[in-house]
Order: sequence, then C-alpha cells, then structure tokens
Amino acid sequence: MKKLKFCRSWRGYRTGQVVEIAGGLAAQLIAQRVAVEDLQTTLIETAAVEHEVETADLTPRRRRRK
Repeated sequence: MKKLKFCRSWRGYRTGQVVEIAGGLAAQLIAQRVAVEDLQTTLIETAAVEHEVETADLTPRRRRRK
C-alpha cells in the first residue's frame, strides 16, 4: 500500500486528496502523472497543560489634588 496525493481528479478522487492504494494501481497512477507519492509522515498533535498562575495585578490610582 502506498500513500498517494492526487494532482488531478481521477474517478471519485478529488485534486489534493490523499489515499492509500495498492502497489500496481499506485505505480500506474504515478506513471500517468495523475498522482504523486505522499512522503509526508502523519503528524502527531500534542497538547500542553497550562498551570494557573496568580499575578499581582493592581492598577495604579491617581491621587486627588487638594
């Protein structure tokens, strides 16, 4: 199985769509320049937990003039 990214629409596939296709058909589509092999690995998304932080948030007050 090869991951292919379509350069042109072909049958039910849209341009830019990435699919896994068996070897023989994949080689044929690459040879016809309908698709290119997608070499980008699957990205793993991670999340970081932010800890609550207390800050001293005091706005300066103006003094009244006498």
